[in-house]
Amino acid sequence: MKGKQIVAIDVGTSNVVIAVGAVEDDGRVEIMGIVSEPLEGVNAGRVENNEMVGAAVKSAKERIEQRLGIKITEAYAGLAGDFIRCVQVNDHVYVQDELGNGCNQITERDLEDLDRRMRSVKLPDDREEIITIEPLRYKVDEKEVAVPVGAYGHVLAATYNFILTDRTMRERLRQCLLRQGIKVKEFVPNTLISHLSVATSEDIEEGAIIIDLGGGLTDVSVLMDGKVRYIASIPLGVNALNDDIRAYGIPANYVENLKVKYGSALTEATVDDKIIFSTARHGTPKNILRRNLAAIIEARLTEIAEWVRNEIKDARCGSRFNPIVLLTGGGAAMPNIEKLFARELEIDDVRSVFPEYGFTETMAEHITTSAYATVASLLIYGAKRGSCAVAERPTFAGHTPETHTAPTRQTTTPEREPQRPHNEEAAHETIKPIDPETSSMEEIEVEGGNQGGGFFGWMKDKFEKMGSAFAGNDDEQEI
Repeated sequence: MKGKQIVAIDVGTSNVVIAVGAVEDDGRVEIMGIVSEPLEGVNAGRVENNEMVGAAVKSAKERIEQRLGIKITEAYAGLAGDFIRCVQVNDHVYVQDELGNGCNQITERDLEDLDRRMRSVKLPDDREEIITIEPLRYKVDEKEVAVPVGAYGHVLAATYNFILTDRTMRERLRQCLLRQGIKVKEFVPNTLISHLSVATSEDIEEGAIIIDLGGGLTDVSVLMDGKVRYIASIPLGVNALNDDIRAYGIPANYVENLKVKYGSALTEATVDDKIIFSTARHGTPKNILRRNLAAIIEARLTEIAEWVRNEIKDARCGSRFNPIVLLTGGGAAMPNIEKLFARELEIDDVRSVFPEYGFTETMAEHITTSAYATVASLLIYGAKRGSCAVAERPTFAGHTPETHTAPTRQTTTPEREPQRPHNEEAAHETIKPIDPETSSMEEIEVEGGNQGGGFFGWMKDKFEKMGSAFAGNDDEQEI
């Protein structure tokens, strides 16, 4: 491998994703490889089963190591869950007039005194620890200033943003990775870096809300004046859609494909016809109205949008805040989802976006879904922070690393709409409404279950599964 190597691990709620990149001289990242492995044992970002999570990490690690001919020993790890929170703290110091000329000019020493007071803040709960502290804004004699050093005044005040996490939750993830031979170079809250690969510098400066629609979590980041002002993780994601659809009598192994091929975030934008399919268990046709499917999806997404709206209010950005909303994550590809969030948040400019900034042109060969947005942003973050320890794997006679050609994707449109190949297929289907009075029914095949049926179908499924398995301070304050 060439250049400085970066390894990023995103342990999500449904999948663990590992990405490896090399940093070019111009700072862009060339992606060398990405692998994703199904994951169990994580609930809303909380590791609940070390063995199950460890098995998924091990499988993903071995796959990418074999593919690239490397040995991973260090990585940046994303951290997500409702146990991560932000708290804004205000404090001030009196200007020392260090120059002694009576002008009360603020110097670096005054700024350091204020920063020292902030970093001596005492947490009320010893189960929490501080991940990062960042100043959001400064005031001199109650007047907000962009650069305090050099200004004149008697009182220097500031508002700092504290990002806190539950130390037990972080330690669980650390142990999972360490048992697989991966030392965490740095834990990075996903909500702090989610914008790096999907938002422009103008978006960040003018104001943006990043909504990452994951399987078991919805992460919200509010950016204003070039900084992350507020973060939140909502313990509800798009996996809840599957449970809702399942509750309508749809067999579990048909739900995901049904949602992807025929789902919509808006009932009013959906045609009124039936989707009919045969189940392997009974061999009899089952059906669901497409509008009913959309109604199920719309109800749950509306609930998520309401949660997001409340978090935006808690950010208290003021009346001048006029943000763009960027939807990303695995759930952002749902048709009409931009319109639903625009309606519920009462914000006109809502876009589904794809990770695309900060990479070389070859990124399209590897990033084939918006579900990779978090791991992509982790790579960009790591490129700015420092390389990871990556070793070459010894090669043996007769064995060479895997060569892998990832599926390519089309470049995004100027409007920045992500590609949705599964919807294109659905869009070209001709599905006629079913007349309940007639006995003939047009069958629309929905993948899932044992379509072959019988003993030979069961054996076919077994062999397919077997094949995939091998592949203290006086100035202390309290938050």
